Amino acid sequence: MAMHDEVKEQKTKLKNMTPRQKLAYFWDYYKIHTIVVLFLLFVTAAFIRDTVNAKDYAFYAALLNAGLSDMQEAMQEDFAQYSGIDTKSYECFIDASSTLSDDIMSQMDFAVSQRIFAMAQTHEIDVLVSNPAPFDNYAGNMMFTDLRKELSAEEYEKYKDKFYYIDAAAINTEEAAKDSSGGSASGALQTPKEPANPSDPSAMEEPVPVGIYLSGSARLKEYGFYTRNDREEVPVFGFVFSSERKEISHLFLQYLLPE
Repeated sequence: MAMHDEVKEQKTKLKNMTPRQKLAYFWDYYKIHTIVVLFLLFVTAAFIRDTVNAKDYAFYAALLNAGLSDMQEAMQEDFAQYSGIDTKSYECFIDASSTLSDDIMSQMDFAVSQRIFAMAQTHEIDVLVSNPAPFDNYAGNMMFTDLRKELSAEEYEKYKDKFYYIDAAAINTEEAAKDSSGGSASGALQTPKEPANPSDPSAMEEPVPVGIYLSGSARLKEYGFYTRNDREEVPVFGFVFSSERKEISHLFLQYLLPE
């Protein structure tokens, strides 16, 4: 049967049907198309809604391996008020849900690591706090700013006894060795050869302070972060090198380590 005749026959059938029969006929022949169209409309509407309602970040901090706590939103709200962030117009986000293994890199760990690197490259993340092992890896990959350039004279004096150091000479030597042997995959975390005690710069050839130990942080304890730690490791704070929201990042450090 020709296409024209088939269309004519279908129109004749529809003409003689009751409204209920027409609806049943339509559903039998076009239900898949209808479901697909409705799904696409739903996805499009959701995307438009999220885009319209999305707020720019006023601050973004990642607290790696912070431990289970249901107080993330409470800390966000408290810090937003402390720093004067208008949460009706801007987003204040403190991500305490991400985890990263200390040694073996699983697929999940790799995804978390790549996400943090990507956020650093796009200037989205301002501060990273972590237990020492992951912080070691990020510090060796130049994730953090030199505190000698970042801190004011007053801040430097206040926090200098809590500094976490890397040996720039050791890292440069390692980078040169990797280059001569063909290098490594871009973006992958590399463990630098660091001294056993990053808080002691005397054994380093070129010590650079890049982190601040958050020992005695009442704020972290108040909100239940880094409290379930059998090894009693002290988390380390670092200013991400690409952050463009320096003032609020410094307020967050002050918030975590008040006078």
